[in-house]
Amino acid sequence: MKRIAFILLFCLSLGSISAQESAKLYNAGNDALKAKDYAKALENYEKAQAVWGTAPQDYAMLYNCAICAFQTKDYDKAIKYFDLCYTNNFKPEDALYNKSILYKIQKNNEAWLKTINEGFAKFPQNAKFKVDLSKTFFAEGVSHYNSGNTILKGAVDKINAKKYKDANDPGYKAEVAKAKKEFADAIPSFDKTIELNPADDKAKEIKAACEKQVKAL
Repeated sequence: MKRIAFILLFCLSLGSISAQESAKLYNAGNDALKAKDYAKALENYEKAQAVWGTAPQDYAMLYNCAICAFQTKDYDKAIKYFDLCYTNNFKPEDALYNKSILYKIQKNNEAWLKTINEGFAKFPQNAKFKVDLSKTFFAEGVSHYNSGNTILKGAVDKINAKKYKDANDPGYKAEVAKAKKEFADAIPSFDKTIELNPADDKAKEIKAACEKQVKAL
């Protein structure tokens, strides 16, 4: 019995030492964060996690880890920590939006768009997700609109250069059809932009120009 009691006491003392060590490292991380020494803060936080033991996870610390990793440009690590916070419902809106920013920095457009859509679906009243999604649809619409204008101008230039006989030339008609499709494809993107941001007058203006071209061509 004495041996068992000694083992239990020893284990408890180890747990106490571990808790003290993790608290010490956590506080050191907080101090470094206040001093904006993000690399040192992250190092201390991660050391604290290593000796955290069985205590409930401190998601505020994990969020700080994400911020520090972001600041030190360790973007994959920052995404990992923001994702842990998001999936455990700690500052979920901010964590998810920050993830989207990191994907954008990494030029991972597929992951960025997926994250923005997820954010808007889960937090429809969050202006940041709405604005970014609106900008995405606007850029998509402008891309189609510009492509349509480029194709149409190229077709007209070819007539002027006598590469096409006239407006009835099959080559010219094919180019015009391509331009018309680009203008038509732009309209749904502008519709989505305006739905998200009814005050976007530029989207309304370019949408009207696209509709005019579709009717004219």
